[in-house]
Amino acid sequence: MEMDHRKQYKHKASDVNKIRDRRRQQDSEARREKREKVLSAKRFRFGSGGEDSDEITEAEVVASTKELMKSGEHRKGCLRCLRKAFAQGTVYIDAFLGVENSLQCLVGILSGSDSDLQLEAVWCVTNIAAGMHDHAMLIIKNAAPYLITFLSSNSPELQGQSAWALGNLAGDSLECREILQAQGVIQPLVRLLKSSMESTVQSAAFALANIAKDSAKDISSMVEVGIIPEIVAHLKPDPHNTHKVLQEVGWILTYISASGDHTEALMSAGIMDVLVQQLIPLTTEEPHDAEAMTPLLRSLGNLCGGPDEISNKACENEALIPALGRCLKSTHRHIRLETLWVLSNMAGAVQVSEAVMGGDLLQSGVEQLSAAYDIKSEAMYFLCNVAHHGAQFCEELVNLGAVPKVIPLLKSHDAELVHLALAFCEMILRLTKEGKSIFEASGGLTALEALEYHSNEKLRQETCELLENYFYQEDKELENKDGEDKKDEDNQDQEEKMEGDNKEEKAE
Repeated sequence: MEMDHRKQYKHKASDVNKIRDRRRQQDSEARREKREKVLSAKRFRFGSGGEDSDEITEAEVVASTKELMKSGEHRKGCLRCLRKAFAQGTVYIDAFLGVENSLQCLVGILSGSDSDLQLEAVWCVTNIAAGMHDHAMLIIKNAAPYLITFLSSNSPELQGQSAWALGNLAGDSLECREILQAQGVIQPLVRLLKSSMESTVQSAAFALANIAKDSAKDISSMVEVGIIPEIVAHLKPDPHNTHKVLQEVGWILTYISASGDHTEALMSAGIMDVLVQQLIPLTTEEPHDAEAMTPLLRSLGNLCGGPDEISNKACENEALIPALGRCLKSTHRHIRLETLWVLSNMAGAVQVSEAVMGGDLLQSGVEQLSAAYDIKSEAMYFLCNVAHHGAQFCEELVNLGAVPKVIPLLKSHDAELVHLALAFCEMILRLTKEGKSIFEASGGLTALEALEYHSNEKLRQETCELLENYFYQEDKELENKDGEDKKDEDNQDQEEKMEGDNKEEKAE
């Protein structure tokens, strides 16, 4: 299991652990959803611009379908018309399926001997599988066995197109993924990662990533048939390992590393060295390629969520910290968000926090506290993990102006963010000399007093403890001191009066 670095700072550690567990589950779903929006879990395949310049009508779809059922050289043209129409929308898929025996005709071409027609038919199947769930289920029940067979074809084009179609099926639903796994799709797809044809590697990786995203069992099957060495090979510097290949292979690595079950195997294969070596040059490109960088950053964050030794291993490449600093200044907010998540995991290792001390990266992390909510939240995790290492780290954060930027977060409507801000403030108040005066000058005491009446009971309790330990206790001590001083004065007055009385009695 992955080590939870974000639970390590000392303020209310058990409570933070619960928040972290809940948040990690939410993160997993949110990140998967975001991935599928940016890189759709299903992809239509379009033709060249000139070929697809005119839109196909439903009537043309019906006519082409009927012509397809007749023998002759015209069938290739019919298939090209249909796969173009299917990419225009699901209404055209329904028009095709509305013609009696249309799907059986298409499957018949797949089982035939004409390789040109087979390739066109698989393209059609690819775009039907990119439609609705019902469309995907029709394809998986009728055509998937042929597609899996074609993965071992002698034609790289047919292999790649079949992998694309299977990727669309896998991206449809868990039900489809389970059927494909039972049909033996994993091993031939992993073998395709050895292909010398870039587009074939991309399609195979796309399909494998969609299969891996929900199933620890499928991930284990991939590892068993040797996918890790193939991932390592595609992360190494090579002209064939283009950004598109990195993007697709990176998503497979993201899901494998997120499971936490294969970290040792990944590290033994040298994944960290090649991952960092690929990521660093990507950070120097302008503008940043978010599609290629996102899965690599996420994989790095997943791995560094493990033992400290893994984060330390990543930082053996001294260029990594400056590279992550460049990411925090990216024009892509998504890259900044992912980078802060990576840093929040890495900063649990004291050596990493030491490495960011005194550099631009930590200052950039503080500046992210003025960004949008989700970025603020990731930045707070990062800064809390730096601060928990002790007074030296807290002093550095105070010097970088973190306290005035954290105080406004105490007014947030999000309980988790308020909790993080309270945790950070507690460490600053406890471990620094100037922290308290800066905290008060920045309106921190007023913000705390407002939280005394918060609807969240835990936040109220945490706030009261801060006030009691660092503010009200001092007031009580002053009151007690004033009381003792007044008592001393009264005692002294009483003694002087008694001494005067004694003198008068003696004179008499």
